[in-house]
Amino acid sequence: MSTHAPDAIPRRTADDWVERVVDGERRVTVHWTKTPRNRVDAFLFDLFGTDLDRELALDPVGTTVWRHCDGDHTVAEIASIVAETHDADRVEPVDETLAHFLLQLEERGLIEFEDG
Repeated sequence: MSTHAPDAIPRRTADDWVERVVDGERRVTVHWTKTPRNRVDAFLFDLFGTDLDRELALDPVGTTVWRHCDGDHTVAEIASIVAETHDADRVEPVDETLAHFLLQLEERGLIEFEDG
């Protein structure tokens, strides 16, 4: 797991995503195909009939982050946007919460980082 500086710029790598309004809130669902990391993964996926198609439904906070992982906003800017637009009880500590979420997206191959 890596960490990224506040001036790092996250960019979405997944092109298959849909944004909807649900109960008055924006929600994104991301679709992607999981790729086995190695031959053992591929064997186990085949053995157990693992579906490689994945779907990630984001809540309103995740949706805000996803929408701003456009290659134009730094991690620090996204943190400020999240803090301004969502309830503090939900997102504090925003830097820690955001870093954890971005790393999860990166581990799934849904975003990548550019140095700012």
